[in-house]
Amino acid sequence: QRMLKLIRDIRDTNQVNILLSSHLLRDVEESCEEILILKDGCVAVYCDLEAERKSNRKFLEMETYGNNLVFGEAVARLGCEYALVGEKRIKVILQDGVEVADLYKIAAKNELQIRRLNFKRDSLEDIFLKAMEDK
Repeated sequence: QRMLKLIRDIRDTNQVNILLSSHLLRDVEESCEEILILKDGCVAVYCDLEAERKSNRKFLEMETYGNNLVFGEAVARLGCEYALVGEKRIKVILQDGVEVADLYKIAAKNELQIRRLNFKRDSLEDIFLKAMEDK
């Protein structure tokens, strides 16, 4: 913990760049702004973690009961992207200006129950595993 605090303190001075090599992904995610993942000596992934966090902030996974297709089409009219996952799940990417409350209004209007709703974003572990699968 002391080492992580020291790394963050040095990073936050904005006077130097730190190159950190670690297999402890949680520590990397907590202390780094950008990551580079190597596979077989080549760059597999470069990622700005802060930009990644912001871009995925409005990605939702929902478990529902009712007509997902009608619900998805209504959500699309708000400018959101959606994907049906089986009969009881739907994934939605909210656009700026669209709030979760809007989804509940659409669900009520279309007699659809939202039984579970989770914000989802890729963790550094997810990014790493995808990089190792590719190629």
